[in-house]
Amino acid sequence: MVFLGNSDVLLDAKNRLAIPAKFRRNLDPERDGTAWVVFQGTPPDTLSLYPEKVFLRLVEKGESSLISDEDQRKFDQAFFPHGELLEPDGQGRILIPERLLQATGLSREVVVCGTRNRLEIWKRDVFRRHESDSRERLPELEARARKAYQDSQRQPGR
Repeated sequence: MVFLGNSDVLLDAKNRLAIPAKFRRNLDPERDGTAWVVFQGTPPDTLSLYPEKVFLRLVEKGESSLISDEDQRKFDQAFFPHGELLEPDGQGRILIPERLLQATGLSREVVVCGTRNRLEIWKRDVFRRHESDSRERLPELEARARKAYQDSQRQPGR
């Protein structure tokens, strides 16, 4: 499953977000679950939304043992307490927690965009500026991503 594209969306007065149909169509409840996991994103004025089971698979990949090293423990303590599991209502809307809206500065007018295995929620005006800058930098970003992938394939044990 890959999320592609973006959609302009309005949060309703109760801070509920309707996940656009073009993204919902990619979901398989057996494979992906029905709920969403939300965290403050990168950059910090965005939110990252993962399908519940996709997020659990990512977490399981990162678990190497019950005894974590110091860096892993510090990351876990800084990251996991700030996430939320969001169950959709009968109309497929999810309630974005007020504390996350305040932390990100998101308003009612947002863009929901697909970024591989997750969705990101951006302020609409910020996303439009980012979108323009990203298109200009795409060749450079693609070259850097290709190099990082090639470097990772050269590492022992891969």
